[in-house]
Amino acid sequence: MAHELNVLILNPFHGGSHAQWADALQQNWGGLKNRKISLLTLPGRHWKWRMHAASAEFARQCALTTTLPHAIICTDMMDVATFKGMLRKDWAGVPIVQYFHENQITFPWSPADKDAQTGRDRTYGMMNILSAMASDAIWFNSHFHRKKFLDAIPKFMHPMPDEKLVFSEHPFEKKSSVVPIGIAYPENVDAQRKCNDAPTILWNHRWEFDKAPEFLLNALRDFEAHGLSFSLILTGPQFSSTPPALDQIVSNFQANIIHQGYCENRKDYQQLLMRSDFVIHSPKQEYFGISILEALAHGVIPILGRGNAYDDWCQEKFLVDDAKTLRCRFQEFSREPTPHRNDARKIAKQFKWEEVIRLYDSALISLLKG
Repeated sequence: MAHELNVLILNPFHGGSHAQWADALQQNWGGLKNRKISLLTLPGRHWKWRMHAASAEFARQCALTTTLPHAIICTDMMDVATFKGMLRKDWAGVPIVQYFHENQITFPWSPADKDAQTGRDRTYGMMNILSAMASDAIWFNSHFHRKKFLDAIPKFMHPMPDEKLVFSEHPFEKKSSVVPIGIAYPENVDAQRKCNDAPTILWNHRWEFDKAPEFLLNALRDFEAHGLSFSLILTGPQFSSTPPALDQIVSNFQANIIHQGYCENRKDYQQLLMRSDFVIHSPKQEYFGISILEALAHGVIPILGRGNAYDDWCQEKFLVDDAKTLRCRFQEFSREPTPHRNDARKIAKQFKWEEVIRLYDSALISLLKG
């Protein structure tokens, strides 16, 4: 398309990785010639309320806009069906793409959530399905996520009482594709650096139950039992409550911790990545893995549990199934880290925003051309 492409991004939950994605998308896509990327956001809190009400608020804001975009991109936190019904009539022809960072059918709910205990959590999975049906295209951040969502729809709909043909006939697969998230890729990284005498293990994820800190806790206990030295950098967003496994890591391995606390400053965070040797992780779910890829881009060596989005893009040597293999890889990679740091950076390089943004551009142009 030779003329300007005007895209409106709606981000109902502008926090964490969702905000990082939206801001980077606006910056990098807007940097291409003849591209205008606008962004409307709501604060990243009260996620259930956002899923119910963001559609009405964004419809109100769109009604105040005189220039129609060529397309709208929103996230999985948006009730697209309600949004389309509330838009001004002249917006009816604007195609809507829904971008799935995660989904509420397969996302592991906290056992402490009262809606999960009563079964009301099905509300949000149903909202995801109806939103996907109402969207003109659905984009997923990984092949793993796309398959997981598509496979889950029939199972989710099975216990419903009747009138299910419309769901089984809908072309979810045909209208879906994979468009990954990008990362800021640093060019000047010392990938030749040796491991610290006590190799430094990084935790740079949310301090929440779905990130399964038990995996790291068990690995540290195994290392200790076999006399392996290690140090710890514990960062990532923290909340009012902490998973017990992270509490145990902090209390049981206090002497090993060389940093603890969230980094508000990006440069300080990058310095922590440069001080790290390994990232050991196997969450209950991971649909993409921004924090892992950011670590890899800085030469941090991954040892990851199999069965998440990492399987899409990670080399086999970095994936493990059991504690013994994990320990052996940790010892092997520590002895001569340089080739493994280089391989980690090669993995991350394919997701640099400068490359990924063109996938968004071509995917949207294909949609608009029909």
